[in-house]
Parts: sequence; structure tokens; C-alpha cells
Amino acid sequence: MPYLESKWSDYGRQLNPPRRYSGQREFEADWVNGLRRRYRLSQEALAIMAGVSVTTIQNWENPQSHKNIAGHNQDRLRDIERDLWIKAHVTLLEPTPPYIRAVYDLMSANKDGSAQGLAEYLITSMPADDAGRARLLHWAGLTYSIADPTSPRARELEADALRSLSESDTPLSAAIENEILGAQFEDLLSLPTGQLRQEKGARIMIACEKLFKRDQQPAYLWNALEVACRAPLAAEDVFRLVGALTTQLGDARVRQRIQTDEAYEPARAAYAVTGLTH
Repeated sequence: MPYLESKWSDYGRQLNPPRRYSGQREFEADWVNGLRRRYRLSQEALAIMAGVSVTTIQNWENPQSHKNIAGHNQDRLRDIERDLWIKAHVTLLEPTPPYIRAVYDLMSANKDGSAQGLAEYLITSMPADDAGRARLLHWAGLTYSIADPTSPRARELEADALRSLSESDTPLSAAIENEILGAQFEDLLSLPTGQLRQEKGARIMIACEKLFKRDQQPAYLWNALEVACRAPLAAEDVFRLVGALTTQLGDARVRQRIQTDEAYEPARAAYAVTGLTH
């Protein structure tokens, strides 16, 4: 069964779907448009990837079009989505342990079940205090979330990775820490507004704050603040982080960045509420 036809069939079996569609054609149009929005692609860019014209992409995104996307193009879109997901979430940073390379190779070959099995075996074999455990847990989560971002096992492993990252006494390289946090932040942005998004945001924020306490790098506080704004988390979390950054960097520097960067727009209220004004 072609990819989107299969996803439409799965959608039809949901008891309480998040959106109602009049039929498969409307579902396909919304899926293609969602793919572009998720990965910030223009219609021209997606047309090049799919080997079709811009007009074809426009027709695919038009729910009034009566012609379903051809089966071979549905499967091409599946491959494009997978490639984009891997590029957004997966980075092979050196030194790359052989076991991480093996998991990556299986994922790249579309062998998610084998990747999951290997990752689970490695988790049970690796000592709890191993410095590489946070990275392994992160990759194990990826083996599940690549096929289903809402997978309960993926969420469990992601939470374990954040916990291990923030509790480790052995600092990883900043690049590897950012690999883990960056991928989880991408997942956060793809979640719909609601409890799951807020819960994941809270875990990422806590991990960032713990890394700041360990390394005293203000960048981790900025990351925590962006997560609190994007989740969004409670106003008191936002205000607390603004205060912590102001203590570290001074009012003028923090105020200027918050006022000019849209990512921190919810934090602007902190100046009126907490008295962080001249």
C-alpha cells in the first residue's frame, strides 16, 4: 500500500483524531503542506527533491484537487520525509563510538526494528555511570521516534537521556551535549500545543539549567529560556530564567536580546511583571 494511503488508513482507525478530513485527498494535501512547514521548505525546494514541477506540488497541496497523489510519488515523499528527519535530528560527531555508528547505519538503511533491538541491547549492557550513556539513550530514542514521534518508548528514552545528561559527573563535549539537546528541541517544536509539549519542554529546560550549574555557561540559560518560551512553560519559569540571565550578563545585554529576538517574545512581559525596569 502506498505511503500516504497507508497513513490515511491508520488515521481512519483513530477513535479521536486531532482533525477531521473530508477524505483522503484533503488528508494528503494537509500532510504535504505540513511536511513543508515542518522543515521550512519552499514549494520549489520540495519540487526539486521530489523530481516534479512546482505546479504539481501546488496540486498536491490543494484539497480541492480530485486526483490523489500517485503511489510512486507517495513513496518518494516518504523517503524525503525520512531524509529530512535524519538531517534534522541526527549528527555523527567525532569521536563516534562503533555502536553509535552501527545504530546510525541501521536507521539510514530503513531498518528501524534492528536499530531498536541493538540500542536496547546496548542500554542493558552499558554501565549506568558510563560517560556515553546519555548519548546512547538519545540515539535509542531516535530509533523509535523516527517512525513514530509519539512513541511512548521514545518519550521514555528521551527523558532518560536528558536525566543522564544533566546528572553525569563527566562532561561530554559541548558539541555532543548540543546534539542531544538540539534534536530534542526539534522534537519539541513538532509537537502540538498541549500537555505532552509542556512536559517535554520542562525536561529540556531542567537539563539545560543543570548543565549551566555544572559549567556556568550562559548559553545553557538562553537555551532553557527559549524552551520555556516555546513550550510554553509557566510564566514563573520564564521570569526566573530572565532573572538568572540578568544576574549573569547584566540588564542591558539581556533586555536587548529579548526585545529583538522573536524566540523570546513571551519573556518580554518579565520586565513589566518582575520590575526588571530602569
